[in-house]
Amino acid sequence: MKKNIIYLTILGLLFLIFKNYNIVLESSITAVNLWLYKVFPFLFIMIIINDLLINLDFQSLFKNTSIYIFIMSLLSGSPTSAVIICNLYKNNKITKNNANVTLLFTYFANPLFLWTILNSIFNSKIISIKLILIHYISNLIIYFIVKKKLDKSITYNNKININISSSIKKAMTTTTMVLGAITFYLIISNILSLNLLFKGLLEMTQGLNALINYNSYFKELLAILFISFGGLSIHTQVKCILDEENISYKYFLKGRIMQTLIALGLIILTSAWI
Repeated sequence: MKKNIIYLTILGLLFLIFKNYNIVLESSITAVNLWLYKVFPFLFIMIIINDLLINLDFQSLFKNTSIYIFIMSLLSGSPTSAVIICNLYKNNKITKNNANVTLLFTYFANPLFLWTILNSIFNSKIISIKLILIHYISNLIIYFIVKKKLDKSITYNNKININISSSIKKAMTTTTMVLGAITFYLIISNILSLNLLFKGLLEMTQGLNALINYNSYFKELLAILFISFGGLSIHTQVKCILDEENISYKYFLKGRIMQTLIALGLIILTSAWI
């Protein structure tokens, strides 16, 4: 029965693709432009830099490796955080438990992207700063909730092995996968003619862009919902990365649910102040 439902869903999707070929084409071009001008330049270089830093054992300078991951994830955005965690685990620099638990509180949207898109949506630097801070603080709250679950003993491999070619190859593989995820979910969102909420839950960027011309009291709530949950596009990207090292995706999903609830609560609490 379950298999039949999957068959029918795929066949239905195939029908919609042929029926709405122009939408598929336009969506693909939009996705490529979004990836080329907004995602690739920053993501590509940050993956390379983080890979080189890990090979140099830079994280050993931090007493708590999870703090290192937190800081670098904040600066790099997603899905770089998953790449960092997988690299550290692959090189025996964190335990599998720490890799799983750290996924709960190290998801961050690209800070430069957030600043640009939020200013476009709200035309207010104060609101933009507020939402970005809530995005960061919600992760910090999760860290303090789960930090007792982190292992105190961490195994380090101090061997230094710089391989720029390998780092570039890794960055290209990851960024290409990101392009595929963005394109897929953008096409699905457009051919199904989803409303704003479902668009944002499928693909964060599309949801946020739709808020630019959206006037509602719930605008801030929707923005932080899309940012905190990340959208299924980002979830797919992260899962693809985690599967390579057999790290559990369920921790990332649990973290995003926790972060979304905390962030929404903080928006409601601060709505009377700003």
